Amino acid sequence: MLVRNHLLCPYKDCIAHRRKDSNRVQVLVDEKRNVVLNKTFISKVKRTKLPYLNKRWVVPGKCPYCNRKLEVVIDETHNGRNINLRLP
Repeated sequence: MLVRNHLLCPYKDCIAHRRKDSNRVQVLVDEKRNVVLNKTFISKVKRTKLPYLNKRWVVPGKCPYCNRKLEVVIDETHNGRNINLRLP
């Protein structure tokens, strides 16, 4: 997996929604833009590169904490990459 982000769950009653806690949804994206959602796992930071394709994807998924449906938005339509979680 090449891209790793730690994001908040969009559901307000999920434990991964609170900013003051360390519970986050870990979003892993590989070269083919396959997405895996995990609970936060602390490990060594490794620098990797993933080329920008200047596209935008919306991938369905489930929160690993509350097990409810959400959408992962991968936005590469600009000079950079944004990965966000949103309600379906």
